[in-house]
Amino acid sequence: MKKKVKLFLLVAAGLAVVAIAAYTYMAPTPVPLTVVSATTAELRFTEQGLFTANTVIQIYPMVQGRLIELNVQEGQSVREGDVLCTVDAEPLLHRIDQIRGSIRGYEAQIRSLSAQEQSSNATLAERMRLQNTLIEQNEKNLDSAREDLARAEALYEAGALAKTDVDAARSAADQLETSLAAAQAELAVIAAGAGNVSLADYYRALISVEQINIAQLEKDIENCRVTATAGGVVTRLNAKNTNLITTAAPVAEITVLDGGAIEVFISTSDVDSVHAGDMVELILKRREGDVSLAGRVDHVETNAEVKLSALGLEERKVKVRITPERAGIEGITLGAGYDVDVRFTLYREENKLTVPKTALYKDGGRDMVWALRNGSIQVTEVVTGMELRTEFVVESGLSEGDAVVTDANNDALREGLKVVDAG
Repeated sequence: MKKKVKLFLLVAAGLAVVAIAAYTYMAPTPVPLTVVSATTAELRFTEQGLFTANTVIQIYPMVQGRLIELNVQEGQSVREGDVLCTVDAEPLLHRIDQIRGSIRGYEAQIRSLSAQEQSSNATLAERMRLQNTLIEQNEKNLDSAREDLARAEALYEAGALAKTDVDAARSAADQLETSLAAAQAELAVIAAGAGNVSLADYYRALISVEQINIAQLEKDIENCRVTATAGGVVTRLNAKNTNLITTAAPVAEITVLDGGAIEVFISTSDVDSVHAGDMVELILKRREGDVSLAGRVDHVETNAEVKLSALGLEERKVKVRITPERAGIEGITLGAGYDVDVRFTLYREENKLTVPKTALYKDGGRDMVWALRNGSIQVTEVVTGMELRTEFVVESGLSEGDAVVTDANNDALREGLKVVDAG
């Protein structure tokens, strides 16, 4: 009896082991699965850009002297014609008073000569002396006018002076050059003994020269109020650090914000996919939430520059210039030096099937996946399309709703293996 019981127990134990082994063999293996679905396939990346202005104007003064008033601050918005600073005009006013005193003296001499009728009795030597004095004065004035013209032309080329001011400076120089030539010709006539120039004519010529000097000084007094030549923002104010203004140094820098652009650097691995005319998304960080604008790529540089990544690693990057769509900027502050995130979309297509890159493996140059069919996995060939950051677009071989093994390199996978989703 005991032997029968032992035999029964042994048979029962054996059957249990067989049953457990069979169940273990037949039980599905848990593996991570990905369900294939139609989605918007995108390949994009984001880089941080910097808003810059197209035009930066250096404001040079036309006169030099003591700074008596500073009318603006850095960061202040100004309009064309606004006064930036004021130079002391008192020395110029004093010089005009002196010249007017000289003119009154010349006029008194003319009256005296006219009364005494001495103009025709002036000796040849005296007339030549006076004429030489007149020529010397004309030469000095002409040299000064030519310097003013050269300075005006340089400022005009730099965009800091209007053309009308250059024309006025050129006209003044031409007039003085004509006066000098006439005085030199008159000297030749006197030296030949045929001159009939009177002392009164000489003083009249001096008065004419001094009147030209007064006109220039009055223009300089107007220029003592240094004004903005364009509207924008005062991004640099050199005059705040000095009490003496000179014509050799700018008093301020004005950044014109109209037509500004964003400069951003992208990796050389992405540059072939970015072209002039492409649309991008501009993202501005705000306390109340991000603001999105549209932008257009204007220019892509051909040369790469070495830039440091956030981790301090050197990267080769190419500068891209982007213009924001002005229609979308109303009510949004976007000034020089502002950070702007630029999102480039290299590829975008609706209703595309995608699988993780890890779900694919190569077999004889063909792309394969482990697809779930009726509870077990089968090797399935697929045709892939665009490579995204972490996925591939699948053009054929799978249908929406199919499930594939997420990790194709799992050594436990085999044809017909029953699996369940481990996730």
